[in-house]
Amino acid sequence: MIHAGVYYAPGSLKAKFCKAGVAATLAFCRENDIPFQQCGKLLVATTPLEVERMQVLYKRCHDNGIDVQLLDAAQLKAEEPNIVGLGAILVNDTAIVDYRLVTTRMAERFQALGGHIRLSHEVVALEETSEYVRATAKYNGQRVTFDGEFLIACSGLMADRTTRMLGIETDFQIIPFRGEYYQLPEKYNDVVKHLIYPIPDPDLPFLGVHLTRMIDGTVTVGPNAVQGWKREGYGRFNFSFRDVADMVRFGGFWRVLKSISAPVWWKRKILCGNPAILNWCRSIARKSA
Repeated sequence: MIHAGVYYAPGSLKAKFCKAGVAATLAFCRENDIPFQQCGKLLVATTPLEVERMQVLYKRCHDNGIDVQLLDAAQLKAEEPNIVGLGAILVNDTAIVDYRLVTTRMAERFQALGGHIRLSHEVVALEETSEYVRATAKYNGQRVTFDGEFLIACSGLMADRTTRMLGIETDFQIIPFRGEYYQLPEKYNDVVKHLIYPIPDPDLPFLGVHLTRMIDGTVTVGPNAVQGWKREGYGRFNFSFRDVADMVRFGGFWRVLKSISAPVWWKRKILCGNPAILNWCRSIARKSA
């Protein structure tokens, strides 16, 4: 998905980078003949409280210069007959694309310019001097080093470890959660025309369960948010002693658990997503049967 930057604080770097990133990504797709669809996204309010939050979010979109429309219940019904709500924000800039194809083309362009790609190299040390930046990695049991004038670190799940390798004071730690998506049967591929999202709950660090149209025509439902026991654990069962040890030693992890200590709340809100949204997804399936 190519996000428009709906949720970010106006004037923040996230808001600026996301808006610029939309334009740059679409331009890259056009230049490289990569298929994409600017299908738009609907943020649907289903309760009076969500309508209030929707109004705040709508103003934020305008402050960020995002192309949006505010829809009432009737307009929402006209846009999406299978979706029921009190209103919605239509985000016209949101698009979908096959990011595997995007990254493949990026890699090809990088290599054509003389770049080298080294896969399966685990970075174990970083050193910065006034003359160079050195990265030390493990590959096939051997240590290899790479020197460069600059280092761009896009380390994601390892961001905290990367900063510590460079001796940067680090006041955050990655706590892994895994989101799982489920694909609807093929007969539901036309159940929606847009991406369908709930109005987010500001008390939760997740956007909620949503319906996502994929570039291949399928539709997925998700994600939930399951506590991960391995940072790079993408299978159903994953465990890393190092990752778990780092997690349980981090005070922030226990503060998160304390804030959501009620088991039923944890099960329904975090592990399974918002139950109202899950029922809403089931109702879509029933209406399309």
